[in-house]
Amino acid sequence: MMCRMPPLRPAGLLAILALAGCATFPELDAAITPEARAAPYPAIAPLADITAQTAPPRGAAESTQSLAGRAARLRERAAGLDGPVVDPATRDLLRAAHGDG
Repeated sequence: MMCRMPPLRPAGLLAILALAGCATFPELDAAITPEARAAPYPAIAPLADITAQTAPPRGAAESTQSLAGRAARLRERAAGLDGPVVDPATRDLLRAAHGDG
């Protein structure tokens, strides 16, 4: 006779995961140098300042046009695939062979 364990309930699973999050990792703590521990936090710059400093990607207009063209061609292909999978003549042959028609 096998002893069956009761199913783990969501609260029990949550407790196990919470306890696992409390673990310490001495290898990671030792990897931080004393200078890094004493260093001040970096200044946080506004996003507008950061994006103003970046140049637009090279070829952005060309790639936008090529993507638009590719999207149009894919839509055309999709429209061509929109019909029935089996043409009516083949469907009639299949039905006759199966005995449905």
